Amino acid sequence: MKINVIIPNFFPAIVYGGPIFSSLNTCKELSKLDNIKINVSSTNANMHSKLDVEINKNIKFEENFYVKYYNETKIDKVSLPLLFNIWKDIKKSDIIHIQYMFSTPTPIGLFYSWLLKKPTILSPRGALGVWCLAQGSGLKNKWLKYFIKPFTKNTFWHATAQQEKDEIISIFPNAKVEIIPNGIEYDKFQNSNILSKKEYIKKFTNQDYEPNKIIVSMGRLQKKKGFDILIDSFFETLKSFPNSILLIAGGNEGEEKNLQIQIKNLNLENSIFLIGAISGQDKIDFLANADLFCLPSHNENFGNVYVESLATGTPIVASNMTPWSEVENYECGKWVKNSIEETSKAMNEILKKDRNKMRINSKKLAEKYGWQYIANQFKNLFDKILELK
Repeated sequence: MKINVIIPNFFPAIVYGGPIFSSLNTCKELSKLDNIKINVSSTNANMHSKLDVEINKNIKFEENFYVKYYNETKIDKVSLPLLFNIWKDIKKSDIIHIQYMFSTPTPIGLFYSWLLKKPTILSPRGALGVWCLAQGSGLKNKWLKYFIKPFTKNTFWHATAQQEKDEIISIFPNAKVEIIPNGIEYDKFQNSNILSKKEYIKKFTNQDYEPNKIIVSMGRLQKKKGFDILIDSFFETLKSFPNSILLIAGGNEGEEKNLQIQIKNLNLENSIFLIGAISGQDKIDFLANADLFCLPSHNENFGNVYVESLATGTPIVASNMTPWSEVENYECGKWVKNSIEETSKAMNEILKKDRNKMRINSKKLAEKYGWQYIANQFKNLFDKILELK
């Protein structure tokens, strides 16, 4: 079974955040299953630059897993080599899995798949959320109407949660939607270095003091993530937990200056730190040694970093614009409206709970998102599609 994954950006373009790792790990695990070969068609775009990779050649990542990078003619806009050559990748595949919505490879892939009568799966990757669609000049609705809808009659849709399924059906009422969540390298997140609060602050801020509580967040510094709400919520939380600290990790995508001004206006320069992007062991230690992870995002179809935090044993506060309501059932977090009042209230509630119990409950929930389970769910979907062909 040959699966052609069409995606605008692929590893090692980690500047695009969690979805890059999600796509990579899904492909890795699928290629380990019997009778599956994965061929990824992508570009060498890396946001403001290009990846240093060979182009127009199948590069072997692992056994039965290859990636072809087409040169991006205009970065994050269009790849003419992909436009004129991707039909060859589609033609020799059994199923086409197209990811993302508002990028040129998506309608190109849909058109050629329709033309060549290939079964297709489409993953919006959170792009159909109300908040996301409201951003921009209104061109997104026209894009969906003219470039996506004409080719989706026989397309299967992939959602990572019920919330995303509802978003898809609200726009495409007749869509056939399968829910398969993102996964996590659970075992990797068990290998954290234990740090005292003083060691932690020294490591990540180079400051020399010991806080009361450590609250962390992580994500690209953009409006969607709701970091402004987090900062105001933390200001309120300090009334109950003075001498606490908030660390926000993530690369800048236009909001860093605004957040710095907000922090200064609240006189919290010694309590809130923007520490930039981190990865690898630093990321694991950053999450594992905190008391609480909080991200009041305006929209997430999944939000890898939530489950990564849980996997390290750190409870979360997530907004109800994310699919993480089950943290309430597992007693390892709160799922609340992304307002200052509700977020601060939730933070206070979690910080008062027993940390060891929170650690056990968090890991218990995260464990069920191991990649091997996710890959098998995709395999079942592939088999279902081919049976219907």
